[in-house]
Amino acid sequence: MNELVGGRYRLLELIGSGGMGRVWRAQDELLQRVVAVKEITVPSTALLATQTMREARAAARLDHPGVISVYDVVWQQDRSWLVMEYVASRSLQEVIKDDGPLSPRQTARLGLRVLSALRSAHAAGVLHRDVKPGNVLLAADGRIVLTDFGLAVMGDRESGAPDPLLGSPHYVAPEQLRGQETGTPADLWSLGATLWTAVEGQPPFIRDDVQAALQALLNDAPGPPRRAGPLTDLLLALLDKDPDHRPDAERTAAWLETVAGEARPAGIAFTPVARGIATVTPRRRRPRAAAVAGLSLALLVTGGGAYAARSSQRAEPPRPEAVQTAAAAPTPRAGDLCGLDADRRVVTAATTHVPAGLPRGWIWSRDPAGFALAVPAGWQRSTSGNEVCFGDAAGLRAFKVTQSPVRTRQPLAYWQAREADGGLPGYQRISMGVLLLKRGGADWEYTWQPDSDTRLHERRILIATSNDQSYLLRWTTAGADWARAQPVQKQLVNLFASAR
Repeated sequence: MNELVGGRYRLLELIGSGGMGRVWRAQDELLQRVVAVKEITVPSTALLATQTMREARAAARLDHPGVISVYDVVWQQDRSWLVMEYVASRSLQEVIKDDGPLSPRQTARLGLRVLSALRSAHAAGVLHRDVKPGNVLLAADGRIVLTDFGLAVMGDRESGAPDPLLGSPHYVAPEQLRGQETGTPADLWSLGATLWTAVEGQPPFIRDDVQAALQALLNDAPGPPRRAGPLTDLLLALLDKDPDHRPDAERTAAWLETVAGEARPAGIAFTPVARGIATVTPRRRRPRAAAVAGLSLALLVTGGGAYAARSSQRAEPPRPEAVQTAAAAPTPRAGDLCGLDADRRVVTAATTHVPAGLPRGWIWSRDPAGFALAVPAGWQRSTSGNEVCFGDAAGLRAFKVTQSPVRTRQPLAYWQAREADGGLPGYQRISMGVLLLKRGGADWEYTWQPDSDTRLHERRILIATSNDQSYLLRWTTAGADWARAQPVQKQLVNLFASAR
């Protein structure tokens, strides 16, 4: 790799990846310094521009040694780049995994550093909204650095600007999960959950699956900590469900200073490894209306992994009757993404039990296969085996639905197994992650090169509806059409999931 970005930044080494892009160690040829370059690999859109500039502007407002500095933004036709300070580091998540939990005093000292960065952000009118161990870097130079302001909200954001969804499932504050207005107490809740993980070795509401963890986060008290010692009362206070009952930043700092045994935090001993900056998938939020069910749907339609795809889960044995594997996938071409089924016909609209609020120009249809969905008027239906395909008349966009007996409690592992099957020429993963759905789900996004000259971009979604049945969805467009087609994909998936 020797690509030159913006005529100035030479990419040297891939050091991280996430749902929408990658992070490179790079050389600034003009100033002769090492930088980190965050490459956003999905095509540029107005929404993506807003998300990228949100992160850049949020970080640029802050002048604090505990916050990653943003130096530059580079725009290209199909990619965007954020140029940032390079920090040779390990994340707190990696430290816990590799070295085990921290002591209460170490945790308090680390907490003071992170809290100092948060107070600087809050004073500038910036809420981070995604404080978690993966976004806390322990740098080789002794700094504790808070990174990834991709979900940050600024107090003076424009009216009607897209509002980011929320942070990571184990670290999101209850009020964020309920879709309520949030303030600085939400960041303090996430700080509390992060410090709990640092000292206990696992999040406070760990459960068998993500959905159960979210329900516990909303309704249960955290289990009694075993290692927190003098931090116990503070952690329980920070994790209060009511944001008005949590200690403020000043009180939290005083508490941490007492446990740390000093007014100024000291460094934490560790063996630094140059890993670079962790990244996270930018996510959108639907209007604040519902709690877990609405949250699950909003996460479903984003097109990026909603939960970290680094998983130790083992895939269950493949079920040949359940889903067409990647190796057995057909080779569609732009212009016939639904195939050439002679029975293709225009989708007919239902006249009864039509849900309210359909987008203008969309119809509600009850499919002979036994499910209902909304599609744009004029779209056509065809079938291939047990897969039903809905597409535009030009054959350039396809939404495929398979009602399948997929029996799995590990939907992420299910897609990992399908990916391992291989067989897609020119395959490149974009993202893979858990979806926060009532009975579980996961999605997998990638591009590949069929026999035609047109590179295809696909997103596959598993939605569990019962113990012995799931829906497998597949959205396909030409790579160049992906960004333009995003509003259609989101409506299709949103309305389909809401009817389950």
